[in-house]
Amino acid sequence: MSMQVKERAILNGVILDLVGDLTYANRDLFKSAVESIRKRGCRHLVLNMAEVRFVDSSGLGLLALVSQNFKLAQGKVSLLKPQSYVREIMTLANISKLIPIYDSEPDAVAAYQLAA
Repeated sequence: MSMQVKERAILNGVILDLVGDLTYANRDLFKSAVESIRKRGCRHLVLNMAEVRFVDSSGLGLLALVSQNFKLAQGKVSLLKPQSYVREIMTLANISKLIPIYDSEPDAVAAYQLAA
C-alpha cells in the first residue's frame, strides 16, 4: 500500500499525518517530507501514526534515523497514536525508548514545550 503524508503546522513544530504503510516501498516519500521539514528549521516533529497500518524493518530504521537527525539539531520527534499492531512492533524494536509515544495530540504538542 502506498503512503500519504499531510503536513500541519503547530506552535514550534509540525505534525505529519501519515496514512498507509511505513515500508521500504514508501521510504522516499517519507524521507523527503521529513527532510523538507527539518531543513526549514523545525524543532519538533510529531508523526501522527493513527492511520499507519504496518511498519517494516526499513520503516523502523527510518524512524530511528529521523529521531537521531532531529536530536543532532536540538530538536525532538514524537509519535502520536500508533495502532496497537504498529505500537507492538515499535515496542519490540525498542523504538519507544528512542521516540516518545503519545495517545493524544495535545500531550504530544505539549511535550516539546515542557522540554524546551
